[in-house]
Amino acid sequence: MRLSFLFCFAFFLLHPLTVQAGTTLNRIKQTGIVRCGARTTAGAFAYQKDKEWNGIDVEICRLVASAVLGRPEAVQIVPVNQENGFNLLENGQIDILNAATPWTMEQELTSNAVFPAVFYYSALAFIGHYNPEASSMKDYQGAKVCVESTPFLLQEFNAFNQRYQLDMRLMKAPSLTRAKELLYLKRCDLIFARLETLHSDYFKNSPDGIDLVVLPEIVRTYPSGPYIRNDDPDLFKILRWLIYAVIKAEEKGISSQNIEDFQNTEDPEIQNLLGQNKKIADKIGLDAGWIYRALAERGNYAEIYQRGLGDKSVLKLNRTANKLTKDGGLITAPSFEK
Repeated sequence: MRLSFLFCFAFFLLHPLTVQAGTTLNRIKQTGIVRCGARTTAGAFAYQKDKEWNGIDVEICRLVASAVLGRPEAVQIVPVNQENGFNLLENGQIDILNAATPWTMEQELTSNAVFPAVFYYSALAFIGHYNPEASSMKDYQGAKVCVESTPFLLQEFNAFNQRYQLDMRLMKAPSLTRAKELLYLKRCDLIFARLETLHSDYFKNSPDGIDLVVLPEIVRTYPSGPYIRNDDPDLFKILRWLIYAVIKAEEKGISSQNIEDFQNTEDPEIQNLLGQNKKIADKIGLDAGWIYRALAERGNYAEIYQRGLGDKSVLKLNRTANKLTKDGGLITAPSFEK
């Protein structure tokens, strides 16, 4: 008996317990809730309006809840920031990390997370005190710029500043809130941040005598979307093809309003979108209607963009890079043929 105990003890020392593949998807099914890490500051990516969560981070979460659970409202929004998001994901406190997190080689390969697909392209830009005489970034040469002290933003600002030899003076701020305070006090001329944040209500009600404008210069466009832990290949496949499905639906002219009109289609790609290939659903452990349900409840890519970032959101951002490739943008999906 003692030998058996020692053997088991030695085995667990040599073979520590690991998270079993598929645990995230199983947990979502068992609890009936999708927990999503979202950027809730600045009212851009996840914000409450009339006690209802809105924003592109929330849209991604509701899309997953529709497909997996059949209930888009079955979401829990967990506020995260640049520093703690991946820790919460790795520790199992959230199922999906959104938070306008850029997709980079270093981020994915040095974490225990994977990136299923690009959902949208975010951008970096400046907001500052209105200067009627400024016609280009050269007119802001030597300006004092407040930047939230995160590695991503600091790196991108320094690269832009050096590339165009603007000699801007960096003022690191511990938070966006502090950066805004310094801008209002005119201790800095500009703030460098995510474009979505700059167009949110966070900067709309400035004090008397403060006239702010978002500069038209786009410093960088970068791919963004959900991260999940790397221990669940089925959830990875579900998220990847769910994102591509809403894009493909827009390409095919399918929306939440007309999806029933495509039931008798001969198009093999649309047949897969409508759940007419049961073999696919069986392979990933969902019912055949998972994509159809998500499209019927949440709509195609254009509908989701309008609610999360476009005219039906507080941001009212033009799609620009987030147009379909056929319309001059970067958003595209692979084939859905059998």
